[in-house]
Amino acid sequence: MKLRSIAVLLILALPLSCAAAEYPERNISAIVPFAAGASNDVIARRVSPHLAKALGQQVIIENRPGADGRIGIEVVAKATPDGYTILFSGGAVALIPALRKNVPWDPVRNIQPVAELGTIPYVIAVNPNVPAHSVTEFIRLAAAHPGKLNGSAGGNSSEMAIALFRIKTGTRMEIIPYKGTGHAALAVATGEADFAIMDASAWLPFIPAKRVRALAVMGSKRVSVLAGVPTMQEAGLPDFTSGAQFGVYTTGGTPAAVVRRLNAEINRIVATPEMTKSFLAIGLEPANKTVEAYARLYLADLAMWKDVVTRAKIPMTD
Repeated sequence: MKLRSIAVLLILALPLSCAAAEYPERNISAIVPFAAGASNDVIARRVSPHLAKALGQQVIIENRPGADGRIGIEVVAKATPDGYTILFSGGAVALIPALRKNVPWDPVRNIQPVAELGTIPYVIAVNPNVPAHSVTEFIRLAAAHPGKLNGSAGGNSSEMAIALFRIKTGTRMEIIPYKGTGHAALAVATGEADFAIMDASAWLPFIPAKRVRALAVMGSKRVSVLAGVPTMQEAGLPDFTSGAQFGVYTTGGTPAAVVRRLNAEINRIVATPEMTKSFLAIGLEPANKTVEAYARLYLADLAMWKDVVTRAKIPMTD
């Protein structure tokens, strides 16, 4: 069945409830599956106060870090499907099913996409000692020295970004795992690693100080906080885009009226000049989607990452 049809059926299959008309009647738990200070957490804390005001109830952030996001996501997947538990997540919610053999929830039946918040395009940056000043030079360097360049990864998302880059360019690089994008970016700045592909916000402490050299933004347009860094299209690779997509989710089976209420309020918040300015300051390009459109994007990401794992021959872990 086509993704469009599946996404529409997911929404139509949501149970309707008269109680949804009174939603919400109590506080809402907002699960962030990473520690305080991570990108998900920063975004959640910018959105939640506005969402609480719109809904007339407190939105209480709960950081549930651990296991690459699995602990927090499982809390939402197994919660009562009533809209009182929501999830602020980046790529982990779609990546985990591709990387893990045993996921204790069904990514389609137990996770309901609610609203997109936006995307932080990935930026590829290198240590200043790497003899490449453009993406094309970097690809030529990697091709000439297969397996010699080391890329730092601050989690599943940045590791998969490197895997996708290898597939797209036909190159081979080694990957060094680090505990978070901050550590991975620092590794490039100090020369422990040659390069990394991560969201723009991870590079902001290092690019202005010229501790790393940014080669390209992997989005459709330049990032306002890194206006001097070209896009991949401008760098000669028009078919390559990649980034950290952030959104809000809830438990599968939540009443359709509740999901649509959350979607409408979040879309209104994201569209305000205040929130747009706040998002752009951290490199996040705001986005608005209907529930159906966001469900289609989520399903497409699930399929894409499974394909990348297979093509890159990344072993699935327990």
